[in-house]
Amino acid sequence: MCIRDSLKRYPQIDFLLLFGNVAGMRWGIVGHGSIAKTFMKAARGIGHSVDIVVGRDAERASNFCESHDVPESSTDLLSLVGNVDAAYIAVPHSGHCSAAVPLLEASVPVLCEKPLAVNESEVVKMIEAAKGTETFFMEAMWTRHLPVYKKVLSWLREGKVGRVTLVEASFGFNAPYDPKSRLWNPDLAGGSLLDVGIYTLTLADLVYGGLPEEISAEAELSPEGIDAHLGVLAKYPGGGLARLGSAINAAIGFSGKIVGTEGVIEIPFFWQAEKAALDSDSSSEEFSAPHEVNGFEYQIREVERCLGSGLTESEVVSFDWSVSMMRLMDQIRSQIGVVYPAD
Repeated sequence: MCIRDSLKRYPQIDFLLLFGNVAGMRWGIVGHGSIAKTFMKAARGIGHSVDIVVGRDAERASNFCESHDVPESSTDLLSLVGNVDAAYIAVPHSGHCSAAVPLLEASVPVLCEKPLAVNESEVVKMIEAAKGTETFFMEAMWTRHLPVYKKVLSWLREGKVGRVTLVEASFGFNAPYDPKSRLWNPDLAGGSLLDVGIYTLTLADLVYGGLPEEISAEAELSPEGIDAHLGVLAKYPGGGLARLGSAINAAIGFSGKIVGTEGVIEIPFFWQAEKAALDSDSSSEEFSAPHEVNGFEYQIREVERCLGSGLTESEVVSFDWSVSMMRLMDQIRSQIGVVYPAD
């Protein structure tokens, strides 16, 4: 889509092209949980606004708006049409597809929380809806936008650690067991893989630049049949390995490490990284890039950039990337025996 066509579809961004980010974008949020608050703080922190919050429970949506100075609440998804520049979907995984498709069919640009959906077929359906109306759509995998990873990838390109032989990543915490909660409920696509395991897979993907050739997964399942604790071993083209762990029932840590034949890169709190440390045979180096707000601002700016450039897809988190990542997670779930109603 060219810029002229984009302005016809999104006349509200005309000022962005002419004057830069003076007033910022107007967002609508679907959902009113904790991640909606995180997004709202980042959006407001860079001069954007949140104008409408949509939720299925009218009272909860209204209370959220009152507590966070949002002008309007609604229970109707399509109330966003014509009233916002883009929508951010912040409901549980199981509701992503049913929220995104009607908005995309109504030509509302959408930034949808990760994982994009519950399975590959849902992801394909969402992307087809975006392509059908030539409307911008992106998975909110914020890790891929963080400035730290530009530096980490430059170290790898420069051969600072030699040939990468191993990526290690863990993301796990001990959440109270509640079979009705988002984390534990199979009806809401609960489990560690879709919630936080996707971050470990994303780190390996960033390093190796593609999907593994072989993958093996083992899991501790909850009584309801979701993965409470997951271990993944993957082999990538060229022989590099990834050893990945995720958990919602064990505090296994939040570390990321890239091991090469000539050095190591350590990335504390890798999914929200603000620093990285290189220790190689030839040199040591530290890099720091503190978030301007909370880290979500980088993906918000990517949406703004894409809309301002008349793009309907981001090269940072492309449609192909979202499909391949969901296909990989489908494969892992098949190995460990986790099945959701949407399957």
